[in-house]
Amino acid sequence: MTLHSARTGAIGVVPPDDVDAARTALKPRTETPGPLKGIHADLLKGGFLVPKGTNEAYLVNDSYQTRYLERGLHLIVMPTEQCNFRCVYCYESFKRGEMSPEVEASVRKLVDGQPDLDHLTLSWFGGEPLMAREVVFRLTDYLRASCARRGATFLCHATTNGYYLDPDYVDRVVPAGLQHFQITLDGVQEEHDKRRISADGEPTFDKIWGNLRYLRKSDHEFTASIRHNYDPDNFARFDEFIEMLRAEFAGDSRFAVELSPIGKWGGANDDNLNVCEGRDLVTSLFEAKRKLSAMGFRDSLAMSMMEPNGSTCYAANPRSFVIGPTAELYKCTVELDYHDRNVVGRLLPDGTLDLDWKKMALWTETDGMDEGKKCTTCYFRPSCHGAVCPKEWMDEPECGCPPVKLGIGQQLNLIRTESLFQKPVNAGPTCPRG
Repeated sequence: MTLHSARTGAIGVVPPDDVDAARTALKPRTETPGPLKGIHADLLKGGFLVPKGTNEAYLVNDSYQTRYLERGLHLIVMPTEQCNFRCVYCYESFKRGEMSPEVEASVRKLVDGQPDLDHLTLSWFGGEPLMAREVVFRLTDYLRASCARRGATFLCHATTNGYYLDPDYVDRVVPAGLQHFQITLDGVQEEHDKRRISADGEPTFDKIWGNLRYLRKSDHEFTASIRHNYDPDNFARFDEFIEMLRAEFAGDSRFAVELSPIGKWGGANDDNLNVCEGRDLVTSLFEAKRKLSAMGFRDSLAMSMMEPNGSTCYAANPRSFVIGPTAELYKCTVELDYHDRNVVGRLLPDGTLDLDWKKMALWTETDGMDEGKKCTTCYFRPSCHGAVCPKEWMDEPECGCPPVKLGIGQQLNLIRTESLFQKPVNAGPTCPRG
């Protein structure tokens, strides 16, 4: 018997001898007299049982509202919108080039001007961020030192295609503070090179694979989540792909695998994409996760997505901003400036944020928690609060649930068998939609 409390994030396995007692205690409106011992005490500690009179709905709502009191800051910085790839499912337009020194200076001033900063999460995004590799290096090094001076924690993550993550650059940028990577491989070489093609039409798999192998051979402290974007076609060769991963990376705790179904994200090629949708998506996702588990790979997002607020979109966080290369401020990295509602302000030269609060509210307050919406009575509410995708709520009559919730039983079984209670790969704030 495996239990999950969305309010506390606790996951526990009930010993067989205690299952009957646990089932009885967990029945709605059941009172268990104290003092609690054994399995009952464990259930109380994990939040599966609560003291009489506790208003759990209030606690859940209070937890979500504390995001407005956050002393942390999440910056998704786009040092360029250019990219050396032309992936078949890409939605970006590659309008703007490298961030200027003036905007770079404004980012430094923004962070230095936060008097009560407790923690900074810096996420590099593009385009391909490492096309502006010196901007990435300079700002990472500076902001790491800035946080160290004031005693604030610093976490730096890059979403990169991995092509420019060569040995010389790794040896410079990892010690500077960039220690977490998401690098995409879309299957075996043949399948990957059909989907992730260079801008000049050349294959890309070999270069990325070589860079990953160097990371594995290095002594650097880092984590790398190998993201696999899959569709019905490359999924047919998934076994072959994960055997390659097992032979090269299994046993190295710095590496994990993240699975994401390819979607129609607004790109010019959407109509030509063959994608997994609906229940087929959930079925294929957990089938793939089971195979990865058997190979010894951790799911880099499994635990974090089930924690309190863990399946809320970063765009719903009032302390999360996307900074474009020419100082535009966005909330969503999928929408960027394709819709005016996502352009929520500008980063000014002195490091202050000039924000349109009406647009900000569209992203931070558009969720499933209005009276009458399905999310208000959902058991998974503490994890997503109906804010799995504010964009979807604005565009569709109803927002779908996160895949982790749709397959909650399978997810719990995987966590149990994978022994994911060890320290997870830190993937940084993510989009629950992929």
